[in-house]
Amino acid sequence: MSSINNGKIRNNVAELEKINDNLYENIFRVNAITNGEKSFYFYNLLNKVIFPDNLDSSLFSEAVVTTDTPWTTLSFKLYGTINLWWVLYLVNKPKYIFLAKGGTIVKYIRPQSMGTILRSITI
Repeated sequence: MSSINNGKIRNNVAELEKINDNLYENIFRVNAITNGEKSFYFYNLLNKVIFPDNLDSSLFSEAVVTTDTPWTTLSFKLYGTINLWWVLYLVNKPKYIFLAKGGTIVKYIRPQSMGTILRSITI
């Protein structure tokens, strides 16, 4: 007989390796199916993050993108890590999903506010 364990945060599952707090995977709950002595883990992919339009403007800044730039590269330039590409993407809601288009102004959460934002998402 198998059983399902619903909804634990990835870093709270002792059997799984810890992951960095700023990864997109943290918004998903990890579920486990146990069958006998084996456990199989999977993400509940039905969650998503939506940044409200009425967030405090003091949390944000803007940057001009001069050439087409991958979101991961822009994340590294602004935050020192490629892992926050998804925050830039979700804040800007671009029509072209692969790159920040050259000649556009990109809105981003100030690095000093990022920890607070991430904690509020993953709780």
